[in-house]
Amino acid sequence: MRTTRSKFLVAFLSGIIVAAIAIGVDLVFVRFDRTTLIHHILGGCIAGLLTTIVTLALQLRQEEQHYLFAAERAAVLAELNHHVRNAIFPLCVYVARSGEADAARVANECVERINLALRDATVDATVGRFARTRPDPKVRRAAA
Repeated sequence: MRTTRSKFLVAFLSGIIVAAIAIGVDLVFVRFDRTTLIHHILGGCIAGLLTTIVTLALQLRQEEQHYLFAAERAAVLAELNHHVRNAIFPLCVYVARSGEADAARVANECVERINLALRDATVDATVGRFARTRPDPKVRRAAA
């Protein structure tokens, strides 16, 4: 995302460019005298001002859509997190009641891996980093 300063700079520069082009086109193609020259310059300045306002409005709309989409992704991930944790809870209770130290250790490691995976997925989804490519088949992964 751009900073507020850079958004205003982009909008201001686009307004200046439109104003300069409008004034230049008027001066090249329209016959003018001293009174119409002021009107052409004012018309170009108004066009530049409107361009600046429209550019800022478009940037604001895009930012609003970005935040709405991010909120939707966060809600979906919160629901996924809730369902995964509800599914794991009975397993953890069963392992704790069984009293086996090795089973408790394995269960705790698995829960930690799930916590890391959910945290990474949440960060990736909210930031917008998605790996849409398949993993490289030449790279071997250790069995989990």
